[in-house]
Amino acid sequence: MHLRQLAPEVWVGISAAWQTTHTICGRGGALVIDGPILPGEVAALAMHARPDVLIATHADWDHLLAPLAFPNADRRAGRATIARLGDEHDQIAEELAAWDRAHGGRPRGLPDWRLATQLDAPAVCGSPVGPLQIFPTSGHTHDGIAVLLSGPEILVAGDYLSPCEIPSVGPGAACADYLASLGRLEHMMHQARCVVPGHGWPIDAVRARTVLAEDRRYLEALADGAAPPLPRHAAAAPQQAQHRANLIVATGA
Repeated sequence: MHLRQLAPEVWVGISAAWQTTHTICGRGGALVIDGPILPGEVAALAMHARPDVLIATHADWDHLLAPLAFPNADRRAGRATIARLGDEHDQIAEELAAWDRAHGGRPRGLPDWRLATQLDAPAVCGSPVGPLQIFPTSGHTHDGIAVLLSGPEILVAGDYLSPCEIPSVGPGAACADYLASLGRLEHMMHQARCVVPGHGWPIDAVRARTVLAEDRRYLEALADGAAPPLPRHAAAAPQQAQHRANLIVATGA
């Protein structure tokens, strides 16, 4: 896991698996948004911070593992994320166990977020680094939030605005949902100097606006029934596979 400092009390960890990110705000009494994937990364996170609060941006399993390091920390998530976990907990837990088996590890139990404290969105709440602005984001999945750290001007976007992946429109969501979320993220970016995507490295606001514009053009074309060129990494097999999956969601085929 690579750890990068973005502000005096803000660090971003980038997992060796899928470049999944987590954001650490403060040390004692800290806040951690999302979490790493690999067991060694989870252990390393426990050595770096002692958070009182954990936030999940959405209910995909690779963003839910921070409680493995901090089982007693207060868990918080958006209303739609908590509802999704109530409906899909066993399925999401099996996805984690299958990933562990496929990578030669002992299957881990999925931390239970079903009784997490509900975060309303939009809303403003406190944190060790100042106010957090929270906005709903659906489209990648039908749940999700983005978090703006107002003091250090850092936007934690969840699985949006990735420089290393194309948009992923999830089953149960739609291109229109994703485009609406891009509009909210664009509004939040007026107050951000840096964006932390759910996968990939932190990017400055200029690069983030470029990624957002590319993703908007791609999704608008999908919504219109076209088969647009990929906005990034068109030669990469995983992104080609994601594009085919997006076409299925967009067309209903």
